[in-house]
Amino acid sequence: MTDSVTPDTPLKPNPSDHDATDQVSLADKLVPVGEAIRYRKRAQTAEQQLEALHEELNATQAKLSEADQTIVGLERRQKVDALLTEADAIDLETARLLTEQAVSVMDQADIDLAVRDLRRHKPYLFRHRPMHGISAMAPSIDHQGHDPAEQAAEQATKTGDRRDLLRYLRLRRRD
Repeated sequence: MTDSVTPDTPLKPNPSDHDATDQVSLADKLVPVGEAIRYRKRAQTAEQQLEALHEELNATQAKLSEADQTIVGLERRQKVDALLTEADAIDLETARLLTEQAVSVMDQADIDLAVRDLRRHKPYLFRHRPMHGISAMAPSIDHQGHDPAEQAAEQATKTGDRRDLLRYLRLRRRD
């Protein structure tokens, strides 16, 4: 004979399986079928939410790792740019690319060494520095002892004309 089970009826243990004392304690612990179904649905929903949170955590960790790599790359680029600027690089982009290529080949990244090596092997990428601050050519001075750059600066200040300012800047660059 089969018992019909409805969602609200408790599950009944088979009396042949257990003795009378087990039946009483088991009967006290039984949960109605409808409630068991609700618990199961809640458990499945909780497992789905947990899985979604794990996926979200993995995605966030990937973004964090990517952001850390970007920060390291930007800091390295900033250091390369600062060292190349200090070394008077003419073409900063080309010098940066060559420096980054040299650093990527190194076992231990030493940007300063890579810039010095680049300056030694490719001096055409850098401005020539005069020895000890002494230029090879002395600035031209007119017969009255005035520097033409100073005169051009005074004239540019007085007139405010762009041509005078550019003349002063050209003279200053030559000196």
